Amino acid sequence: MKSILRFLSVLALIVIWSCEKETISEENIHSEKNRVSNHRNGNSTGGNELIILYPEGTTNFEKQQKRIEYGVTEYKQCKCADENLELWIFDESNTNNINIEEKKETAKVDEEIEGTDLNPVISIPHDQLAFNFNSFGVLDDAVTKVVALNQSITIAVLDTGINYHYDGFSNSFLYNASEDACIDNNSEELFGWNFVENNNDPFDNHLSMHGTVVSHIITSNLDSNNVPYQLLPVKIANENGNINYFDALCGFQYATKKRNIKIINMSFGWYNQDYEILNKFIDTVEDDILVVCSAGNEHQNNDHEPHFPSSFESENVLSIAGLSGSFNTATGPSSPGAIGLSDFSNFGNISVDVAAISENIPFVYNNETYYYNGTSFSAAYASFYSAYHYQNGMSAQTLKNQVIASSIYIPSLFKIKHSAFLYVD
Repeated sequence: MKSILRFLSVLALIVIWSCEKETISEENIHSEKNRVSNHRNGNSTGGNELIILYPEGTTNFEKQQKRIEYGVTEYKQCKCADENLELWIFDESNTNNINIEEKKETAKVDEEIEGTDLNPVISIPHDQLAFNFNSFGVLDDAVTKVVALNQSITIAVLDTGINYHYDGFSNSFLYNASEDACIDNNSEELFGWNFVENNNDPFDNHLSMHGTVVSHIITSNLDSNNVPYQLLPVKIANENGNINYFDALCGFQYATKKRNIKIINMSFGWYNQDYEILNKFIDTVEDDILVVCSAGNEHQNNDHEPHFPSSFESENVLSIAGLSGSFNTATGPSSPGAIGLSDFSNFGNISVDVAAISENIPFVYNNETYYYNGTSFSAAYASFYSAYHYQNGMSAQTLKNQVIASSIYIPSLFKIKHSAFLYVD
């Protein structure tokens, strides 16, 4: 009987997270060879970790008393993001004796704690094809690409960071943190933050440069349309594409506090578990910040099996599916019948708003062209599209409505809410 109970308690700790099926192929390599595995094997770690959100106004003394009460061994804070957000770590040597779900349930009814979640890992996959580049950046070079004065719109990209040496970026496009710089861990913020290593260098060392490609889609389209902006790179994923949920929360809160922040791009996700703290944070900025999310790449109905954060019901979440079809830059879609959802794209008449291009997206690196597929990149196009339609003083809801209203209706997209896509020339 004890063995059965122990087995059931272990099962209760398992959270299945998605590995989004982004694909990448080189010009002369078949895409099938480079398709990322469709297994949902994002690991759930942090069996001895608990995320805690204190109520506003909780003193340092009160926080320390609460840690003692729960038997916390170590804790981690988000000094550059939210002083009320903490990661509690319990003694690993006694993990077998720690029922983390029980501690979570106790914290949920604790009137001196505002919110609590587990700390699983979200995975941004990388292809077997990896770029050959230096594994770290040179900040002196990056500073030359910081804007002299922040413009009317800041776009934050929560991802694997950014390779600011990439020659596809304009001369100045990075956020200028000179007036609101965070100082932590002997680092002073310059233009973004690395929450993986807790320093001021959000360099993209991901094997397929996921964050760099997402950022380049946004910036190159804004540049070509002469839209003033600055990009805020927020590194929350390591070189393998793994994101600790706590780092994602820290990154989100950090971004919301920056000047002129209007759009946050989140090209990652997980299934089924509606983690309350991120939902709370998104709701808090419901009037001010549009959160653009990829719908996922499992060819599933998100109405039946929710994919988060794209399935959060917040009014400021814009969920983007992947679009397949051919286009003519002069006239738009070549024909309505040629347009549809990508075969890998998630969908949902309630939970997915519109679609954007997601296939054969070119990225030139070291004079070679690579082609990317996935809703991560659809979300990037949607972030550009949203910035393009933004006007000073717009609320997040008004901006979302404007984006949807300017999309193109196509009956073949009947599996998503507005049966429409964002046309990007």
